[in-house]
Formats: sequence, C-alpha cells, structure tokens
Amino acid sequence: MSNRLLLLLDENWPQSPAASWVLLDEGNRPLSEGQSEPRHWPAAARCEVILGGAQCIWHEARLPKGARRDEARLLGYALEDRLLREPDSQHLTVIARETRNDGVLAAVLVVGRDRLRALVAQLEAIGRQPSAVYAEIETAPASNANWSLSLRDEVVLLRHEAAGEVIDGPLSQALPIVEHALAAARAANRAPEAVVLHLAPGVNASPLDHDTALPGTALRSGAPYLWWQNTAGAHNLLHDEFASRAGGAGAFAWLRKPALLAAAAASTLLLATLGEVLWQKSRLSGIEERMHRIFVTAVPNTPAIAPAAQLARQLNLKRSENGRLSDDDLLALLAAYGEARGVEARNSVTDLRYANHRLELAVPGLDAQQRAVLGERLASRGLRAVFSDGQSPRLTLSREVAQ
Repeated sequence: MSNRLLLLLDENWPQSPAASWVLLDEGNRPLSEGQSEPRHWPAAARCEVILGGAQCIWHEARLPKGARRDEARLLGYALEDRLLREPDSQHLTVIARETRNDGVLAAVLVVGRDRLRALVAQLEAIGRQPSAVYAEIETAPASNANWSLSLRDEVVLLRHEAAGEVIDGPLSQALPIVEHALAAARAANRAPEAVVLHLAPGVNASPLDHDTALPGTALRSGAPYLWWQNTAGAHNLLHDEFASRAGGAGAFAWLRKPALLAAAAASTLLLATLGEVLWQKSRLSGIEERMHRIFVTAVPNTPAIAPAAQLARQLNLKRSENGRLSDDDLLALLAAYGEARGVEARNSVTDLRYANHRLELAVPGLDAQQRAVLGERLASRGLRAVFSDGQSPRLTLSREVAQ
C-alpha cells in the first residue's frame, strides 16, 4: 500500500481532535476525504500534515552576504523585532533566497518550536508519525501576475509577489487589509493586474460585488481552493532538530549505509567538532572584551557587573520609550506563560492583572507537582514565578532574577 494520508490541523488540534483529511494515491488523486477524529482516519503508508491558518507565518528578512552556517543566527537577529516570542523559541525554514547587491533577501516560514514538537509527538503517540509537515500559507494557490486570495471556513490566505499572509476572519473583514496592501503595492508601482478569489467547496462569497469589493483592482473568480492539492513544491518543516522525527522510508535508511562510511563520517564530525570547540574557545576572550567595550559605550558611568543582563534592561527601556514591546510587557509575559503551559494553557486563567511590569494570574486547580513543573519551565525562560495560596490561587510573573 502506497497511499498517503494528508491531514489539515488547525491551532485547536488536538484539543479539538476532529480534523480534515484526504487519502491520496501515488498520482496525488483523492481516494476518499472527510473530517473526523483520529480513530476514524483511514490507514495509509505515509502520513503528512498541513499546518492550517496562522500557526506558520511567512516573513522576509534581509541578511548580509556570508557563510550559510551563520544563516540561522543572522535570521534570529533580523526577525527579532517582528516575533512575539524569542527567536530561539521559533523554528525557522528558509524557503527562498534572492542574492542582491546589498545582501540576501530570504523568505522564511516561522512556527513555534514547542508547537511543532508537541504536534509531532501527539501524532507519534497515536501511531501517525508524520513524514512531512507543510505550512498552508505556502501550499495556497499563487500566481506570478496576479494576487491570489484563498478562503476556507474563517481563514483567508493572501499570496502576492512570492510572499504570503494569513488573515483570520471572514472575507468581508479581510478585504480592508488586502486593500491596504494593494495601496502599498500601487505606491511602489507593483500593483497586480487582478486579485483572483479561490473558494473552498461550500464557501459562499456571493454577497460580495466583484466590481466594487476592491476599488481600483479587479476581483476575479478562480479555481476552487482544495487545501490538499499543492504540497508537491512545498518545503518540509521537519528539518534540523526535527529531521530524525520524520517518518516513512527514511526511518531506517541509516541501516543501509556501509559501516565504513558511517565510521569515517563520525570521525570527520568528531575532528570538526573538536576544531570548532578550540576555535570558539580562542574567540571567547575577544567576545568578552568586545561586550565590555559595547557596554561602556552604551551605558557610560555604570559598573559592568552583568553586562548582558544590564544591556537587556537598557534595551527594554529604549523599546518602551519608543513605543515598542519589551520582554516584560503584558503580551510578552502572557506569551511566555502560554508557551510554558503548552496545551494546558487553554481556559487555565480566570483573572489577570498587570502593573509595574508584573503579571498576576488567577490559576485555580494547580497542584504542587504542576506548580513545580510550571515554575521550572518559566525559570528556563528567564521569568520569576511566585505562587500564592488563598481563596483563588494566583501566579505572579516578572522578569526579576530570583535572589
């Protein structure tokens, strides 16, 4: 059996276990499809996943020309101001690179590392180890000359100029956002000939007037949006740390490699690692000296006790002064709590208060073991967690370092 089961998992899975699925043959032709809980999914030789909606975001980043091995670190710096969470907590997949005179323009798909890890682990637990995970924004229809607008349920997918954007909500609410993007494209002399509308089966957009919905741009009807149709050219998100989790034929491929080749590769890796460690050690003192010089320049007349922490505090102050989000603002603290709780974060807070860079949450139902685990997870993210008992157990979060 060489059939392939393709799943569309939204941000509520597995809390809401029902998911859309389609069973495809070797020619990518659908044999059956439906929406059901995992126990009703059909058997298949391979299982693949499409992350639906805004779980995966499309970004563009400008990078300096340099070695490919530094790309991950450079992407983290380039995208830091556009990510709600720390770059280290995000899994990045470069799907396109364009070399320019001033550097490299990279198209990047960003998904939460913990979300992807939890999703793959849950699928493995039910015997559906995925061999590939794709982003719906990349598999949505796209066109070179026109912009494409795909709609299913309450998700709108906009593809334009080799980029993509996910808009949650009905089409009527998404059109003003599309119109704003079109206005920016006109100002840059990059306006499309038309916007092509792709509707999933059962979705009705008849109330919209194609002639007036997007003033100054034609809105045309395109082929139906079939979410499972365009995975052939999409990039697999299971790479780097997730590569060994990919299922299918690659699970035991290492058994077919000659033992001599494996030993030679291991020896080469060991020598390369040793050389890298020695090189990094030689650079450490220079980096520390450079950090000290930067600290003296950025924060004069201040003793350098913990330069990294002191610079982080100054960065937060500057961000706040310029109206930008700092790592101890309400949204950042809430995001860190949700990341630490994982799937248990849903409906776990009954009340919250935020003042003086501290977030106080009412979290009923946490026993001593759950508190200890949550406290360790928050501490690993640089947060101080204080639990208090009473009529309504509460958790106080701050960026202060515990004494």
